[in-house]
Amino acid sequence: MTVDLERCIGCKSCEAACKQEHGLGPGEFRNKVVWLGDTGQAAGGFLPLACLQCDRPACLRACAASAISKDEKTGVVQIDESRCTGCGECVVACPYGAIGYDAIGHHAVKCDLCADRRAEKRRPACVESCPGYALDIGVRDDLVQQASKNGRNILDCDHYMLNPSTIFLEPLQRLEVDKDPSDSEDSVITSLRLSESPAVMGAGVQARTTKVMPKGVMRPLEANFPYRIPRPERQADRIIAGGCNICFNCCTVNFHFRGQQLVNITGNPDDPLFKGKVCPKSQMTLQLYNNKERLQTPLKRVGERGEGKFVKITWEQAMTEIAEKLEKTREDWGPEALGLFVGARTGLLVTQGYARLFAQLWGTPNLEGTGPFCASAKSIAYQVTSGQSGCGNSYTREDLGSAELYVYLGDNQAETRPVYFGMLNDWRLSNGAKMVVVDPRRTVTAVKADRWLGIRPGTDMALGLAMAHHILSNKLHDLYFCQDWVLGWEEWRDFILEKDYSPDWAAPITDITSDNIRWLAEEIASADGCVIFCSRGINQHSNSTQTIRVLMYVAAITGNWGRQGGAFSNMTPGIPISAQAPSERYVKPNKPKIRHSPAGWIEAMRDGKPYPLKAMISCNNPMSNWPDQKTARDAFRSLDLLVHIELFANETTAFADYVLPAATGIEQGDVGRAADDRRVVWIDKMIDPPGEAKADGWIWVELGKRFGFDDVLKEDYAEPAVFWDEVLIQNDSIRGCTQQRLHSVPHRTVRWPVSSETAQEQETLYLEGSTVKGATEGHRFPSPSGKLEFFTKELEKKFHSLGLSSLPEFYSEREQLIDLPYAELEIGDDQSGVCSPFHKVLTWASPAHIVSPKKDRLGKEEANTPGVRLRQLGFDTELITGRPPAPHFHSWTHYFWQAQEMWPDLYVQVHPKKADKLGIKDGEQVRVSSAHGSIEARVWLYAGIRPTSVFIPIGWGEKQPFHPWHSVNFLTDKTQRDPISDQTNLKSLLCRIDKL
Repeated sequence: MTVDLERCIGCKSCEAACKQEHGLGPGEFRNKVVWLGDTGQAAGGFLPLACLQCDRPACLRACAASAISKDEKTGVVQIDESRCTGCGECVVACPYGAIGYDAIGHHAVKCDLCADRRAEKRRPACVESCPGYALDIGVRDDLVQQASKNGRNILDCDHYMLNPSTIFLEPLQRLEVDKDPSDSEDSVITSLRLSESPAVMGAGVQARTTKVMPKGVMRPLEANFPYRIPRPERQADRIIAGGCNICFNCCTVNFHFRGQQLVNITGNPDDPLFKGKVCPKSQMTLQLYNNKERLQTPLKRVGERGEGKFVKITWEQAMTEIAEKLEKTREDWGPEALGLFVGARTGLLVTQGYARLFAQLWGTPNLEGTGPFCASAKSIAYQVTSGQSGCGNSYTREDLGSAELYVYLGDNQAETRPVYFGMLNDWRLSNGAKMVVVDPRRTVTAVKADRWLGIRPGTDMALGLAMAHHILSNKLHDLYFCQDWVLGWEEWRDFILEKDYSPDWAAPITDITSDNIRWLAEEIASADGCVIFCSRGINQHSNSTQTIRVLMYVAAITGNWGRQGGAFSNMTPGIPISAQAPSERYVKPNKPKIRHSPAGWIEAMRDGKPYPLKAMISCNNPMSNWPDQKTARDAFRSLDLLVHIELFANETTAFADYVLPAATGIEQGDVGRAADDRRVVWIDKMIDPPGEAKADGWIWVELGKRFGFDDVLKEDYAEPAVFWDEVLIQNDSIRGCTQQRLHSVPHRTVRWPVSSETAQEQETLYLEGSTVKGATEGHRFPSPSGKLEFFTKELEKKFHSLGLSSLPEFYSEREQLIDLPYAELEIGDDQSGVCSPFHKVLTWASPAHIVSPKKDRLGKEEANTPGVRLRQLGFDTELITGRPPAPHFHSWTHYFWQAQEMWPDLYVQVHPKKADKLGIKDGEQVRVSSAHGSIEARVWLYAGIRPTSVFIPIGWGEKQPFHPWHSVNFLTDKTQRDPISDQTNLKSLLCRIDKL
């Protein structure tokens, strides 16, 4: 086997595949992914480790029971588990730590390269699933020859004279890695060093011997069906194609059944794009469908709100009582007193369909999902610039795979969408393309890059402005594209030159040298195709819309828009579906929406201002993912009615008056989330949900019956396939994506736009010479002008209504270690505000103005800025939040025992220099405090982060069964929001670390 360390992204998909293939439970490993290098090392990385199939196996010589044998033909070393006495001598003898132990069956376990699969002429499960293309299998001499042909060095790992057959390919040498000068280690791995792993890694080489546990009841990891089941009892007799509905990679998968029981989930090799590659989350949803933590009956609260005391009731009682209470709310307070928070857990059929129709028929404007916490800024920026939300490129070798340069800003794609990144990284290496990552952390994506630039959080706009300044002032821009296809680029050029937004100006702001800013600008301008990737690291700021527009402009002026191999991509283009009630049944709201972000509803819930919000239907977990948790929880306690529709009991459940158990994925039929690649991935209903759980669609239809909505929310529409064809795809962008077409292909996907069932899929939209459907000839982009729009009088009027200009002026966040301009909202959430021109629904918003730090006559900055006040209180560290490693996604995966085994505890990444000053060690528990609250977490020493910053991931909650910790949103602030998109700043706050 070949293990390519340049392609391994540490996603642990191979671990998940191995556990499923062999029915392994907690603590059993035939392979595992471990940290490569010492704790605290910036270079580091991950190492997929399994049996190296040695020519002189130490394990064979150590086995006294003759349970280990070596196949002389293949060289594969196997354990006969029926003969193994469980003495553990082989485990101790293996110097590579590649043999596991089954503490229940009392025998050793090790990789035999999937003997059963090889007997069927199939590749090992880990090789088939690996999204990074890091694993391969074949004749060793052929693999060595291929490595030499590709110019790859083979890692010397035969320090024990065992002649291992596994080939480890060294990472490529990076001559331009921006390093901390104090780091003594080189970034190139020259030996297989399996030293101390970070304590937060659940399956490190060295087992954790001690752990300070958080407060709360914990439960040991337990395997559910079909793990720890004999192979014959989990052999599939049929396979059904579908998709994963957890994250935005939208993996296509195959569901394996034995009778009516789901026994395995794998990638779909018939998918021409993913080719059977799949991330660990998709595979671990196998632990979703036989999970004893699932909610199974409707519940009614009998204790105090937040106490978590409930009794079981029937669906009839639940729906009748909820309807009665909602009717009373409408009579007493009006229809707008009902808020609907339908997050992405429920799926697009609910957010854009069932709940949307219910809100229109009810008459409330207060319907929202997680967009204002994740993606509203990028949607608005795309809409005002190009006329459509999302990138027009595709993940094909000819399109995104053909770029000469990939630049990632605030996007850790290797961990958030590992299958997409694995493809891109593979194409990059094949083509010799470059990769640059701009991020406060050396993320897994940055580990693979040619260069990492550790930017100050919240200053990406300054970087973008400075790059544009350098490009335009040195005439490095694509003049032809600008003149023909960019409206208002001259006004923008003149604006940034007048402001002197130069690299020298940006260097002290971004903490990136002016030479590096110029270098990156020139690389983007000169590349024959550059793809700029952005994501939540850019979106989750109070300057997000303007920052995104600036970075879009950098892509546009260099000609990287509407071409293959060049793009601005900020995940993800939402599927263009949107249900609309008939005009005669649509109830126009009496009042505007309180705020676009649900974080702006809190005063209405708690204080009744600007008008009361008395009832809420929530479909995910606001008590974890809303910012400023203390304030949010006070508001939820004030509601007259809270209905919670969920899969698992979580933090929000304890506040609910009624809890309704939901179905998901193959229990109801669904569509994958919006995908980067514009693909619709369809999922059929295949099994029944547990107990009395019901599909979200059924719940909304059934509730609608109580109010006479069944003429629009028809009973037939509770069937997702019917609802999809008859309601959701009635527009030219997606009309051809019918059930018939989705089921005509073995991978159940269609890439939109497709205006008819026979319309051909398009890889790249907006190519030169193309015309947007329905527009006049030459109308290349779907904007009003047919061009990309930087500045127009109409745009200026819209931005001016909120106190800003359509020509983005620099500002950052108010909580920084240096004082920078920031936006100050002029109207609180308890006031009505002005009507925003950027939302389809009439929505109140607050105008803002940019506050710049003032200086006295001696040139010193004033001493009473928000940053100065916080720093004087000891908040001396930049807090960054974001997604955890690839096996986790929000709170879903925290109910999967294997995801907990891989990444169990909430952690805080701390630079070793900072840890030394504070006297804290790797794995210790610390308190992290901001001006808004405090939580506890375990320390992960990591030199790949700015010494002034710490990173804490999202997704943990204090009610989770395995490893409960408080959400990082106890540290965030709801008042720091983008005036244009209402996006919350979650990425640049000040905090302090205290040793416990």
